[in-house]
Amino acid sequence: MSLESLIDELNPQQQQAATTKTQNCLVLAGAGCGKTKTIVARAAYLIAQGVPANQIQILTFTRRAASEIVARVELALGAEAKGLRASTFHTFCMYLLRRQPKAFGLDSFSIIDRDDQLMMFRLLRGKDDKKNPNQLPKPQQLCDLYSYARNTRQKLSVALEKQLPEFLAFKPQIAAIMQEYEVRKRARAFLDYDDILAVVAAALAQSEALADWVASICRHLLVDEMQDTNPLQWALLEPLLGKTSLFCVGDDAQSIYGFRGADFENIHHFKERVPDAEIFKLSQNYRSTQEILDLSNWLLDQSPIAYDKRLEAYRGDGLKPKLHIFPNEFDEAKWIAIDIKERHLLEGAPWSDHMVLVRSGFAARHIEAAMIQANVPYRFIGGMKLLETAHVKDLLSLLRVIANPRDDIAWMRFLTLWNGVGDVSASKLSQQLLEQTDFDAILLTLIQFGRIPEPSMVLMQQMVSLRHDVAACVQLGIDALREQLEENYAKKDWSKRLGDFELVKQLAVKHQQLNEFLEEYVLDPISISEIERQSEEDVVTLITIHSAKGTEQKVCYVANVTAGQYPHARAQGDFHEVEEERRVLYVALTRAQNELILTKQNLSLWAKELMDEQGRRIESYFLNDLTRNLCTQEIHYKARQQTVKSALIERQALNLDFGLDLD
Repeated sequence: MSLESLIDELNPQQQQAATTKTQNCLVLAGAGCGKTKTIVARAAYLIAQGVPANQIQILTFTRRAASEIVARVELALGAEAKGLRASTFHTFCMYLLRRQPKAFGLDSFSIIDRDDQLMMFRLLRGKDDKKNPNQLPKPQQLCDLYSYARNTRQKLSVALEKQLPEFLAFKPQIAAIMQEYEVRKRARAFLDYDDILAVVAAALAQSEALADWVASICRHLLVDEMQDTNPLQWALLEPLLGKTSLFCVGDDAQSIYGFRGADFENIHHFKERVPDAEIFKLSQNYRSTQEILDLSNWLLDQSPIAYDKRLEAYRGDGLKPKLHIFPNEFDEAKWIAIDIKERHLLEGAPWSDHMVLVRSGFAARHIEAAMIQANVPYRFIGGMKLLETAHVKDLLSLLRVIANPRDDIAWMRFLTLWNGVGDVSASKLSQQLLEQTDFDAILLTLIQFGRIPEPSMVLMQQMVSLRHDVAACVQLGIDALREQLEENYAKKDWSKRLGDFELVKQLAVKHQQLNEFLEEYVLDPISISEIERQSEEDVVTLITIHSAKGTEQKVCYVANVTAGQYPHARAQGDFHEVEEERRVLYVALTRAQNELILTKQNLSLWAKELMDEQGRRIESYFLNDLTRNLCTQEIHYKARQQTVKSALIERQALNLDFGLDLD
């Protein structure tokens, strides 16, 4: 492939964007409209125009997206593309911090992850007073609140009002905990996820010379998934405006991470923030048929927000979406599993042609049970990341103390793994270990402590001498902990957890340095499915909608599109949250290529339309006004033989089943 063939493959809208001469631009790319292809073509075009590849920085939200873009540019240009950088925002900031730590006010530092933060907040918060057990937010809530305030760049009081209004009276105590958290981080030279971005953003805003230096090594910034950026990420880009060229790609209708601090306005108000920017629109969809897009377009048209978006199918017409209605979630799940099985057995459709989209891992539980019952092979994607699972964290705690014996948080986790070691004794011992000058002294202290079995101590000693062989170090770590972890997780699916360690070994092989391995995956945790996806297994994909962006499948089932779910009951009455819920459903609908099947339960819930202070309508159920020309319907009654009379009685009983869905 060459640049010419890459450009020739683009439609006129994509070509115009990829070859623009303007300094700053925003490409509004609808779902399935070739967003990645346009970024790839843009990078290749710039290199072909004489821009050195190492002066182009692509910013994405996942490692997978970054490596895919670089691979495609290299395929088109070969050696010319050598040096092209693509990474997540966090990895990009780490690249800058490692190159010029002193310019950012740092000497040496260690990265801490969410579990480490939780440990610190737990220690700072202290135990609940028995008389007042719920006075302060839990450590996890404190951690989320802190991160939300940092990423949205809001005052603690504003973030508290939005996230945990029930704790407003305790703001002084919460502020004191967070202040102490920051003091402890600085004392130990720790940076958490948010610090990595905040340190760079603050330094760029304060130092013109530093912004000039970054612009000199990043003449062109290409930002993917702009709708998912938060105010802190925008603060990174802002000091570089006018110094570097900004090419941002995104879809405002797919902004679904507001709960993490993503700012819908970064894309909606782009023109106000970058007045000289040119706006391009990609509206030709290559993924779905027009009937699927008609339903997706209709969903956006119902919104008071002007998305000004109408996707058109390159593939033309196809099958109309279908809505199936069931008495309950068990019948719904069973029907989905059986329908997929029939398509596989009767029509010969591969299992992998089918994708089932759910709101959360919790929402998937009935469908998983039905798949197992019907003997349908599936993989679940969403929720937990591989290196965020408890047993892998346990292994990482050992690897971390081998890499950095001064990591007191890792020592706490590692020590409390062993029988008979509680928080108090672990805390005392970790302080002793921090006072030791070399690893021999540390090992001697651990032997004297007497709680870690001798074979494990021998393996730890070997790990110290094999620190530069990451794969060997990981294997020794697994061997050292295996017996104890098997006991700890005896009733918690140990055999599956043991399989996860094989995946960690696969990742370790790619690294030369233990520190580098730990840092990379702490910054951008890799999902179990990302590794498993590399094996071409023929299985059904069961996936959460928040994990589904960028995915597609021939036949898609969107489960439980019931009132109280879209929008979710917890969003009711809040204009912005309800509109984000609309975008969640939009993302789900636009995954389907050939067939879109919606399923819901026949619950009649009381719901009323609301208006906010600005006179905007807040919808209570998105599919209330769904018409037959957009989507056909089929009602499934109880799966037993019944007379017309009993069917009518049952139907009445179902329609009277109103009330709140308390799930």
